[in-house]
Amino acid sequence: MILFFDIVSPLPEFSLIEDNKIIYSKNLFTNSNEKMSDCILPAYIELNKKFSLDKRLKFLITNTGPGSFTALRIGIAFLSGLSLATNITLIGVSCTDLFRYAIKKEQLSSSAIYISSSNNQKFICMYDLKKDEYKITKIEKQNNTLELNKLFFKTIFTNSALPLNQINFIKDVEYKKINFNELINHNIKKIISLPKKDIIEPIYISNNKILN
Repeated sequence: MILFFDIVSPLPEFSLIEDNKIIYSKNLFTNSNEKMSDCILPAYIELNKKFSLDKRLKFLITNTGPGSFTALRIGIAFLSGLSLATNITLIGVSCTDLFRYAIKKEQLSSSAIYISSSNNQKFICMYDLKKDEYKITKIEKQNNTLELNKLFFKTIFTNSALPLNQINFIKDVEYKKINFNELINHNIKKIISLPKKDIIEPIYISNNKILN
């Protein structure tokens, strides 16, 4: 069994994956005003009692950002501690790497990734063909969206749970919503075969720079 902890989306969620199926998902809370730090341990204890995770878990997986600095820090710290205590491998995957599993190679230059996180944090990720990587921009001001409207996109992939008309800040594009747990589940063999890292580093953007 695999535990995926989505720490990026506005409502953090535990998902249990077994035999290539999501067998159970649990939001830590339903009200975005609640704190992850207050809910994370009770939610995990409940899952552990229900599914005997101590005996059945083989991997821990989380998305590492971009996202809310507080949520990334708390989520990764919790999973790192759990990994050390149980000797279960922890795998961290960036949101852009996850979405690349869903984006065809020929779509990279004409599509973007829009990520909605907790604390009303929003990010747009645009592919750089020369560097073969995504440039991540935090949407902090209205000017950001005005500049984005000048760019050419056919498709925007997003994790946002909001109605599309609320995130439709760029006109005349197709929005495709994909849940992170679905991306994990559909690509689980590739993900668990990724190189393992001793330290999982969060990706947080401020002033368009990645903070260490």
